[in-house]
Amino acid sequence: MGKDRLVEKVILPQNVQPQGIEAQQMPGLVQAPGNYPLGVFKGRSAIFDLDLLVNQPLVLVEKTYCRDRIDSRNGVNATVPLAADVGDPVAPGEIVVPAGEVWYINRLSVGCPVPDAAGTCSYNILVSSFPKTATGADKPYLPANAPDPGVGPDDYDLPAQGELGEELRLVGGDKLSLALTITAGPFVAITNYRLNIWGRKGKLMVT
Repeated sequence: MGKDRLVEKVILPQNVQPQGIEAQQMPGLVQAPGNYPLGVFKGRSAIFDLDLLVNQPLVLVEKTYCRDRIDSRNGVNATVPLAADVGDPVAPGEIVVPAGEVWYINRLSVGCPVPDAAGTCSYNILVSSFPKTATGADKPYLPANAPDPGVGPDDYDLPAQGELGEELRLVGGDKLSLALTITAGPFVAITNYRLNIWGRKGKLMVT
């Protein structure tokens, strides 16, 4: 008498299924969380990922909602203290998206409303939602620090060609930071550099 052939009770990739057995026919078929066996696709039983099929496309919908305006009222200062000189650290100005919200940002703007008579800074904008740098730090938006904007401002229209080509999507906990590097000093007065942002608050549908 021959022995029964055992079949692994797992979901197998389509290209290694036992001959003659389709995914929905497998003994002990267990659905992975978020997946659903749904009919036949290209002649074979298929298991669809509901996150890819349903959840992620909702990003295209959530951005059409406008729950609030994001503008200079959401901006932040990075303050260079009196007598700060080249090599001194400057605490970055940080904008943090509140929990449960989604922001679509279309413009970043950096200026210095009242420039110092002696000191200047270069700057960059750190984006926490971007991939981290090799050192684990937030990635700068600009490939190199930009020179002092003066009264400015320096504007970066994100949907434009040469920028992101799209709005920047930020969710709760994401952060934009205005990072300064003192290039001349010492400063003869307390000086504020400012990061302003423009966009809108959408309806969070994908976390």
